[in-house]
Formats: sequence, structure tokens, C-alpha cells
Amino acid sequence: MTPDEKAQRRAATEAELRAAQAVYDNFRYDDMQRERLVEFVAAAMKVIRGDAPFEMLSRLVPIKRKKPAIVSGQAYRGGTNFAFNACFLNQWTSIYMLGTTDEQGKVEPYHFQIEFSPPMDLDRERLEQLLRLKVAPGWLQDGGNLYPPEVIMQLGIVHQPAFFEYDILNPPYAPYIVKAVLDYTKPRDQDPYTAREMVRLEIRRDYLTSEQLRERDQKKFGDMPRTGQRVPKDGRWLGFFADDALNTVIPVQRRIQSLGDDGWFPVLNGQDPDTGRVVTQPAWWQWVGPDPMAEEIERMFGSKKKS
Repeated sequence: MTPDEKAQRRAATEAELRAAQAVYDNFRYDDMQRERLVEFVAAAMKVIRGDAPFEMLSRLVPIKRKKPAIVSGQAYRGGTNFAFNACFLNQWTSIYMLGTTDEQGKVEPYHFQIEFSPPMDLDRERLEQLLRLKVAPGWLQDGGNLYPPEVIMQLGIVHQPAFFEYDILNPPYAPYIVKAVLDYTKPRDQDPYTAREMVRLEIRRDYLTSEQLRERDQKKFGDMPRTGQRVPKDGRWLGFFADDALNTVIPVQRRIQSLGDDGWFPVLNGQDPDTGRVVTQPAWWQWVGPDPMAEEIERMFGSKKKS
């Protein structure tokens, strides 16, 4: 190739790059794209919480590629990286979900992430309400949601000056806690709370150890006996689900059972308020008084003899 031909090829390549950069720089999301994205994010939160199956997401946005998850960072559980087709937004943005798959092919998702390119104008307060995030204004080390304004280097990632991390309200009773991250750039007047251009959105499960699970149950239920343990005392017992939502929607009368001290604490049945499914779960039990029928039973059949 002659020097002139090389120069012409270089000039053509540079022109193509400038044209591609101009397309990127002039790209703007429209309202329809933004609303479809918000619907998809809301569905992803339900899936990560455990309130909806993984297949719900692939019905909203198709999966274009699957590959083994790289075991690093949040991908320590391994499994599969499901890349969604983000063409409804543009050719540069990436959307993926990490999940493990059991022998029956059921996917257990544990990490959802969107990397916006270019950044998308997304109202932070709207997302906080939509995803039912636990809002605690302030710096993270003081119990708030916002990382300090200085640039933090961690694993080669530069945290933007508007980097928010949240727990969720009314978390599910599960062997994990759910976290959400909203990462913005270009805050007005260097005030991170004014930033609207989102560069990354993350929803993930942080799995608890066996000891952390025991501590959680102990903190919530104390020494109350639970399903599978022996009934220590005759009478009427009130059962509690670990999921507070079930305790709220299922009347107390349906959670009270008359139990004898020769039996075992049973599971509880209830209807999931979000899905409508009838669920059977372990329960914790509280003695609420003697069985009102005990006196009538004793009169008819005699007192129960201890062996």
C-alpha cells in the first residue's frame, strides 16, 4: 500500500469515528424508552426480591446472549450471565442479570445491572418510591445513602460523586438482603442530590451466613418455639409468619390453633398478598391462653392422664 493510500485509509477511518461519535453525542432518550425501562426495572426488583419468577423479565425484554458468569465481585456465586437485548434503548447500553440454575433449570437470580451509555435522565426520587427503597439522607458512614463526594477507587472503579446505596422497605423473609445502587453523574453546582444523569443502576442480593440467619430470627422472635418443636403446654397458640406482610393480611383467628402438649408445632398456611398463591411456611408460636373447649372435653372424656 502506497503512502497516499495509507493516508486516505487513515482519513476515512477518522471520518467514520467522528461520524459515530457525533451519533452518540447527539443521541437522546425519548419518553417511551424511559417508561419502558422504568417498567422493566420495577419487574427486576420483584424478581430479585423473590416475588416473581425470572421468566417474567424475558417476557418484557428478550435475552440475546447467555455466558458463564465471571466469578468476581457480586458474581462470587457463579452461574450464568443473562444479557438482555437493550436495542429498545440504543446499541451502547448493557443490561444483564446474574443467576444460578438448578437441576430442573429454574433460575435463581441474584444480581441485576444496567450500565447506561450515554447516561439517562432518571429522577432519583421516582425510583426510590417505585422500588420501595429505604431513604436515609446523608453520607453512608453516618447511616445515610450517599457516598462521600470524593472520588473512591475500588477494584478499579471510580464511584461518581452522586453514588447512592439503599436497603429496601419491607424486605422479604429470605436467606439474603436486597440492596439497590443508583449511580449518577454531573450534579448541578457539585450538589450530588441534584444529579439526574444516571450511569448505572444495580439491584442485588447479599446472602446471609447461617449465623446471621440465626441472629435475625433470634432478634425478631426471641425464644418463641417454632414449627417442628414439641408443644410445651396445652392451650391455644398464635402462629406468626416470618413475613410480616402475611401476618398483616391473614386474620389472627386463622392463625390460632388449639394444641396439646403431646404434639408438635405445625406449619402455617396463608395467602401471599402479592401473588395470591396459598403458601405453607414455618411459623413461630405464642401461647395465648387455655383451650376454651378443654373443660367440655374433660367433662365428656375425662382428664388426660400423663404416662
